[in-house]
Amino acid sequence: MSYIYCPYDNYYKPGESLQTLFEELVVQPFENHPLTQAWEYHVKNQTQKYHRNDILQQGSANFSKEFKGLPPEDMVLLYCVYYMPMHLFSSYHIFAKHLGYVGDKVIFIDFGCGPLTSGIAFWAAFAGHRDITCIGIDKSEAMREKAEEINQEGGTHFFRKGWLMPNCDRLLDRLNQYIANDDQTQIIFNFCYSLARDTLDIENLSVENLSNVLIQIIQKYNQHKMFVIYQNPPIPPGRDLQSSYLHENWHSLKTQLSTFHSQITESNTAQFRYDSLVDGSPVPLDFYFDILSNESSDYSNNPYQGGTPWNN
Repeated sequence: MSYIYCPYDNYYKPGESLQTLFEELVVQPFENHPLTQAWEYHVKNQTQKYHRNDILQQGSANFSKEFKGLPPEDMVLLYCVYYMPMHLFSSYHIFAKHLGYVGDKVIFIDFGCGPLTSGIAFWAAFAGHRDITCIGIDKSEAMREKAEEINQEGGTHFFRKGWLMPNCDRLLDRLNQYIANDDQTQIIFNFCYSLARDTLDIENLSVENLSNVLIQIIQKYNQHKMFVIYQNPPIPPGRDLQSSYLHENWHSLKTQLSTFHSQITESNTAQFRYDSLVDGSPVPLDFYFDILSNESSDYSNNPYQGGTPWNN
């Protein structure tokens, strides 16, 4: 059975191994969590709406700080319960159905990697016999620790090559370890809900700083095929002002990457369903996405064409 499978149109379900990961590293730690005073008051005796809105701030909370006695590790666990399946399956949908040709040697750079959410999705979509290096960047030490735990799930690594980093200061140095100018390494920059204005504030980043880092990499490795992948909540109907707020950082970054072209030839919104880890009910979700490439979009709809080191 596949790690992720789709029994119905755009309805994603975890395969047996992914379901085991969810159960052992997310659901059971949540259900059997020690009953601290903060956990009892803010989690056990509160609603899902409170968990999502007040504690997690719709996924944009600062996971480096505690919330009223809840340590960052507890907030990361709540994130995994409510948002990990959502972001994992939306990423998988993009990778499997909309990303262009992925070569045999790839470096997947995940900005705001969280607990390896998009990394798992990319691995599930493209691992096969490909040589994949994953570099996850997340300011939260608790998130990076959860990513490391998940990467070693069951004693088998999703990625045997890669780094978990608190920022992108040494990103170019890391790439130099894995890329030779004359090889065919493909570089993928991934932004899964990490370009929201509040999230960038938490990460102490700006669009200008981020674009400078990307431009340095693009200039040095200009002979390599590259993708820039973005996803965020969709624009609510009739909310033009809100659309500017939701995607303003992305549009600013796109302007800086003027040599890249969008690979999306149809709609930038997608819909899918998945099963909640809380009660197992099916959850529908819409999201907005975009894919930029330094090549033409002719193949865009064909999906088949420092830090903590995992392994040096």
